[in-house]
Amino acid sequence: MGFSSWCFLLAFLLSKRAKLFPQNSSTVRSEPNLHKTVMHLADLERYKKFGGIWGSYMGRIPEVYVADPELIRLIFVKDFVHFGDRKDPDFGSEVLNELLDYLPGEKWRQLRTFLSPLFTTAKLKQMSDVMADSTSEFMADLKSECDENGRLKIDCRKRLSAWLIDLFARTTLGVQLEDAKNPDNKFAEAFRKMMGEKDEYTRLYSLSLSFPFLSRFAPTFMDEPTKLIVSTFRQIISSRKMQSSGAPQNSKDFLDVLVDLWSRVNTKEFKDLGITENTIVSQAINFFLGGYETSTTVLSHFLLALAENPECQEKMHEEIMSVLKRKGNTEINHDTIHESEIPYIQACIYECLRLAPPLVRPERICTKDWSYKGYSIKKGTRVMLAAWAANRNPEIYPNPESFKPERFLPENKGSLEPYAFTSFGFGPRNCIGMRFAYEDLKLFAANFAKDFRVEKRQDTEIKYKTGATLLMGFSPLYVDLVKRE
Repeated sequence: MGFSSWCFLLAFLLSKRAKLFPQNSSTVRSEPNLHKTVMHLADLERYKKFGGIWGSYMGRIPEVYVADPELIRLIFVKDFVHFGDRKDPDFGSEVLNELLDYLPGEKWRQLRTFLSPLFTTAKLKQMSDVMADSTSEFMADLKSECDENGRLKIDCRKRLSAWLIDLFARTTLGVQLEDAKNPDNKFAEAFRKMMGEKDEYTRLYSLSLSFPFLSRFAPTFMDEPTKLIVSTFRQIISSRKMQSSGAPQNSKDFLDVLVDLWSRVNTKEFKDLGITENTIVSQAINFFLGGYETSTTVLSHFLLALAENPECQEKMHEEIMSVLKRKGNTEINHDTIHESEIPYIQACIYECLRLAPPLVRPERICTKDWSYKGYSIKKGTRVMLAAWAANRNPEIYPNPESFKPERFLPENKGSLEPYAFTSFGFGPRNCIGMRFAYEDLKLFAANFAKDFRVEKRQDTEIKYKTGATLLMGFSPLYVDLVKRE
């Protein structure tokens, strides 16, 4: 019997010994073939079968999955004191193990306090000018690449990720990447390799989720590209530290905050919390990973949804052209994309986020026993928000698989259940960059609606990657962009 077979047998035997957890919930046995499973689609099937809560095992470790709005509210917001942490990560990198979302209690709280002021209204407007320039340049690049018929075939993820990585570098770090217009540039390719976009998950990966010691043989992030990215961010932070001349607090950008944090790593407070230089570098990487990767996924699905619903993109085009005509210019900026100006475009973004939340299973760890109406979750249990399932609640979204932006128009969205829209998470540990994300999504959507239409091709197909438990993966998604006259 080989090594994998012994591990499989061990996982099976241990799962048999595990204790059941929420009373009144349905339970799925241990899953040794996660590497063959499209997680968010499996969650949808279990939601249809079991309802808003069910259980499973990761080896012998019980897990709870929730898609019910009331349970989501309780676990992620009201009773946060019971569910304040996430699991200790082992991504195969000392730096990536320090990602903000995975830090424990007080360590997470301190860093979040330092980083949150970066996303105030004033800071966002300041960053939006850079984002708007980047988006406008990206549209000009796409137009220049169109053929004589005004058409351009693109691989959505590849083109969008390269642009977004450069946008994030310019906006947060104040640097423009070398050869940024080339979708195969060194930095973009390093991120793709680090995220394993072309890799396939194996049984060893599935087993490593049950037995963490195996992760050293199947690390989540690729080693060499991770080293390149880490060294690049270290150099950028170090360079700014040398150039820093004590900028006033209210003018500090993201990189200034990182430099400030770096200067504190030898203080007793940071030493007691275990905040090191690796922790600081990790926050820069975290912002990129949490930003470019999720935005790429959302915008790829956005283009597919528009291609499948041409009447929606025509409404978007009419809306943005009307706004620009009324304002007497062609510039799209922070003021142009206010909800009052482009309610339909914003509704299309919300509907796409509902249908394709990029985070597959946001998680929490139960830190002390919790019970509610016959449900009981024990300390140490992982609780997973089944995002795709929660966002398709038919009682809240009739015909939930249909792309219907009207659900989120100002006159309608107020009646929707907020805890059935899970795309940015909830509570103190929700997405810190949510407002930044909305800004770049709206800038893209408005610019795209002005300059292009999108059409499906014969080879247009969304094929999801199996085994992905953090961020949704999919094979190349090809569409045609058609330049508007």
